[in-house]
Amino acid sequence: MTKAIVGRWGSSLAVRLPTEFAAALDLREGERIEMETEADQIIIRRAKLRLTLDEMFASKSADEWRTLYADAVVDWGPDVGHEIVEE
Repeated sequence: MTKAIVGRWGSSLAVRLPTEFAAALDLREGERIEMETEADQIIIRRAKLRLTLDEMFASKSADEWRTLYADAVVDWGPDVGHEIVEE
């Protein structure tokens, strides 16, 4: 078991991750992590990847997406407000 000392970083407390921990997880400076507490434990894990809209849809062209969902039927419910829906 590796031990560390809690230090201060501005008004927050901080713990440095040993090099071997970072290397084992291929963790890089600036990478986002998630933390939570459970009983008397601190759980740290790599944050789930968040993509921009451009990144999410980059795998296909606009025409490919339209073709893929051309037959999709979506019930959005009744019109509300002042929108104009052309079908």
